[in-house]
Amino acid sequence: MLTQSTSEPVWTRERALTLAALIGCLSIYGITISLFTPLLSLILEARNASSTLIGALAMVASAGIIIGSFAVPRFMRHLEGRSLLLGGVFFEIVLIFALMSTQSIVAWFVIRFLGGLVGSVLFVVTETWIIEITPRVHHGRVMGFYNTTLALSFALGPLILSVTGRQGTLPFLVGIGLMVLAGLPVLWAGRYAPASSDKPGFGVVSFVFVAPLLALACFVVAFMEITTTSLIPVYGLRVGMTESSATLMLFVGAAGGALLQFPIGWAADHFDPRKVLVACALAGLAGAVAWPFSVDMPFLLWTTLFLWWGLFAGVYTVAMILAGKWFKGVELATAMAAFGVFWGVGAFVGPLLGGASMDLWNPYGLPLTLVIVAGLFFVISLIPRFYRLPQIKNVS
Repeated sequence: MLTQSTSEPVWTRERALTLAALIGCLSIYGITISLFTPLLSLILEARNASSTLIGALAMVASAGIIIGSFAVPRFMRHLEGRSLLLGGVFFEIVLIFALMSTQSIVAWFVIRFLGGLVGSVLFVVTETWIIEITPRVHHGRVMGFYNTTLALSFALGPLILSVTGRQGTLPFLVGIGLMVLAGLPVLWAGRYAPASSDKPGFGVVSFVFVAPLLALACFVVAFMEITTTSLIPVYGLRVGMTESSATLMLFVGAAGGALLQFPIGWAADHFDPRKVLVACALAGLAGAVAWPFSVDMPFLLWTTLFLWWGLFAGVYTVAMILAGKWFKGVELATAMAAFGVFWGVGAFVGPLLGGASMDLWNPYGLPLTLVIVAGLFFVISLIPRFYRLPQIKNVS
């Protein structure tokens, strides 16, 4: 039986089990992502690669997410959701084997691009499915919990890396084991197809004309998160931190993202979500300004990273809540695919600009870039007309 979407304020056993399975799958996948992003960056740094090359390798996965996201809504109109997820898990395992089997940087670029294609399927299908089976009155808390577990998974990857180290095959074997575990919960999920299979009234690209601030939120959060995940360890090494301390910055920041998303979701359920989004944007700007000045003061650094990363990640949580309120069925799937595209663009551009800025002003170009991006987003978030515009029909 297909898992049905609903706006009823009730839970069923099937819905709850499916929700747990979906969150479990994507959270374990998140650990894998956050393990390999800094792992490959540190391996290249040990080979004396430039910051631009390191950023470009992180960027190419985002190119895969962008391209893959255009196809996912069509897949979801014709293929069942659980099959798509299991196929994505299988291909990710194959790609990790391929990464482990070669030291060719060219091959790594190809593999990371294919990994982005897989990621677009896993994220778009899972997030659309979660939103559709969640009663609307609980959207904020459920999406907050989802992003809490996902952010916690992003915190665990760097922590695992600090134990395994970057050398040898151990971190790759750990990644393979994690993806095997990620596939197991999906076997207990219900079957899924979007509530409506009608052609959506907007396309992945034209989503920016329907909900401009949501598209920009995805871009900016990805820009900030992927740039910091890829380059903060390198920044830490260049300002004199040990490798373990530089990696630990990722864990502390991502832990903030994990622990603060549920309260942010609760706030969005009880207050105007748009005001919550503005507050998170302001926190993102303040944290971007503050953290570089606290590198030599560990307690202040950990506290700043925890709050900055966690509150700014709330921008994405609130954006998902607003999308769940405004769209359903294939339009929701298209909106989630658009989230993937604009996330991918931000993740594509961020490491490249961050790495180039570090090459131009070593290493302080990185925090300067983050401040500029966070500041521009905060200003735009204050303009109400950017939240949602009249819908454009049948534009791809």
